[in-house]
Amino acid sequence: MPSPALERETIEVLTGSDAGELLRLAVIGSTRSGPPGRHASADASTETVTDWRAEVDSVHHRPGAGVSVGYRVSYAVAGVPVSEYLVASTAQVPDGRGVAVLQDGVRTVRVWRRAQDPLLPGLEQALDPATVGGWLQEVGVGDGAPARLQLLSYRPTRRAVIRAVVGEVTTFLKVLPERRARRLERRHRLLEAPQHRAPQVLARPLPTTLVIASADGRPLAEAIAAARTHPDGLPDPSEVVAWLDRLPAGVLELGARSSWVDRIDFHAAAARGALPDQSARIDAIESGVESLLAERPTGPTVPTHGDFYEANIFTADGRVSAVIDLDSLGPGLREDDLATLLGHLAVLRSLAPTIYPHGDELVIEWFEVLARTCDPAALAARVAGVVLSLVAGTTPDLAAERLATAEEWFGRAQQLAAAAPEMEHG
Repeated sequence: MPSPALERETIEVLTGSDAGELLRLAVIGSTRSGPPGRHASADASTETVTDWRAEVDSVHHRPGAGVSVGYRVSYAVAGVPVSEYLVASTAQVPDGRGVAVLQDGVRTVRVWRRAQDPLLPGLEQALDPATVGGWLQEVGVGDGAPARLQLLSYRPTRRAVIRAVVGEVTTFLKVLPERRARRLERRHRLLEAPQHRAPQVLARPLPTTLVIASADGRPLAEAIAAARTHPDGLPDPSEVVAWLDRLPAGVLELGARSSWVDRIDFHAAAARGALPDQSARIDAIESGVESLLAERPTGPTVPTHGDFYEANIFTADGRVSAVIDLDSLGPGLREDDLATLLGHLAVLRSLAPTIYPHGDELVIEWFEVLARTCDPAALAARVAGVVLSLVAGTTPDLAAERLATAEEWFGRAQQLAAAAPEMEHG
């Protein structure tokens, strides 16, 4: 396992001025020997590759599991312009077609074109409009004409989400490693009943790819943004809890997933990678949350969503109309679902102050309601842990703001614990 110091250095290398040369070596190797997948070397000819430009688009750091960086790249091959998206990663992935391997004596970096992600073998087909149009026709959507596609999110080696539109019908494609795709399909099947309001899986055209119907309503995030002028569109927090109450007992039979707070060590390590000069503050939150939670009561194991926040909760007419992203559905603690929601609400204002100027006020209002269902001090500590998990993977300024927000929530947890040192709940 690479050390934290080596991973921080790797982030600097893959986002610094030398990254462009690394990518160019990978592309040179692909132009000389066909698709990337051969070991590129520093003595490769550069005659055919000109007008090189590379811009960092995203950084994905999974402490102990590698660093992946996405780039928007443009260049010319024999005078013909090319634009594409490349990924450079230190993650352990299989060598093969589409993967160029580069070594500098310290680290091994693998480079691939986004559509040829070695752990998402269905992605190339899922990004082809004609192929997707055919998939949709097979489930009664459209006449087989090419679909209009938009890549909504991409996490190297882990998942991609694509919006597919045919006529007036919108569907979504999820591309995952095969085992995770199989598990996700099972979770959707569990929530097919109308009272659970989960989008239907329309097809699984590839072992790694699901076609999912669109959710009814609009994301809770949009309802929150409009709440100052249209308060009736915002559901009461109790309505959100009611959806969790309706989760079927069969969810308890699924494999358990660690919550954000269960993995606070992982997220603290990522936060230290993002803000190395703030390690002492991060350490204090990590150890403080762990110590406080060890002394507070917890609720029973219940069915949980596992990634329960405003982008995944849909609303209509002031009620929960659907919930998406069921990848983490399984047994867990209710307070972890509530903390996930509150933690994401807690960073809304800093994320978009003109859209969510009331975000700080709203999260306190919702906390006061949701804290009636569990131990308030433990809930606030879990919120601090969730916010800490959001420090990495954003801009330095936002990371610093989120660290301060995590400290505020941990301070709130300490105050609540001091006020009710022996509080019990059902």
